[in-house]
Amino acid sequence: MAALTKAQRNELERAYLHLQRARAFLFRADVAIAKRGTHATTTLHYTRADGATLYELTKEMGSDLTGLQAGMGVIRLFLDGPRGEEP
Repeated sequence: MAALTKAQRNELERAYLHLQRARAFLFRADVAIAKRGTHATTTLHYTRADGATLYELTKEMGSDLTGLQAGMGVIRLFLDGPRGEEP
């Protein structure tokens, strides 16, 4: 693979930092990610006044949030270059 230009490297670094910030926010202990449903199936659901339900998702596995860490890993590989070579 061809080496990244300085401008490309800077853009990828900037994108990676934005992704790190987003991941840090989403995975904070005081932030919950919920999915909207139509009826409660367990006592863990929150039922809104309009009848819609919300239930919390597991952040670390079983949701599309796992793609965030995977994407960050791909960008990190581009930035770090192949093993054994100086970037």
